[in-house]
Amino acid sequence: MKKKTAALWVVIQMAHSEERARVIQEKLTQEGFMVNIRPVSGEAGAQVYEILALSSEAREARSLLTELGL
Repeated sequence: MKKKTAALWVVIQMAHSEERARVIQEKLTQEGFMVNIRPVSGEAGAQVYEILALSSEAREARSLLTELGL
């Protein structure tokens, strides 16, 4: 049986607008991180977005977001 080698994505932050999610994605991508965003439902119809990074990069990506004040 072959071992799966698919990347494991983890949520590193939530954003309450698509614009904010895109800004965070852009900053992390500029620093070399692989990042995805995914819309999820929010309360009262508001859209919430998950910012995801590879599990192997998640800790560093979160640290960078803290340093940048995002």
